[in-house]
Amino acid sequence: MTHSLSLSAVRITLGDTHFYIPSSQVQRCVLAGDNNPDIQRFSHWLGLPDEPARGMHLHLFVPASNVATGWHFWGELENVVLRQNEILPLPVILQQCCKLPGLHALVQDESLSPLLSWR
Repeated sequence: MTHSLSLSAVRITLGDTHFYIPSSQVQRCVLAGDNNPDIQRFSHWLGLPDEPARGMHLHLFVPASNVATGWHFWGELENVVLRQNEILPLPVILQQCCKLPGLHALVQDESLSPLLSWR
């Protein structure tokens, strides 16, 4: 019998871009309220421009990230299972120059998408 390793993850879709976070690190995700002055936008925290306001307005809590208030974003969130061959180590050049918080690997989906995780 052959066993294949896999990782349960949450896929966040912002516009046309996917981000993955291990499910074990996500505490909860709820619909965001209309007024979010103290909650940082996920795209801003990542250093990216605003995502288009399409999909659902969500509030995500990932305690391992040390962002106590969590983030809000417009997009989609879904549970997925990543197979071992879909998770690629981060190339050395990206390790040296990429400032994306929590980036430790890439996921080969329709393109290459960031897998964010915190230890």
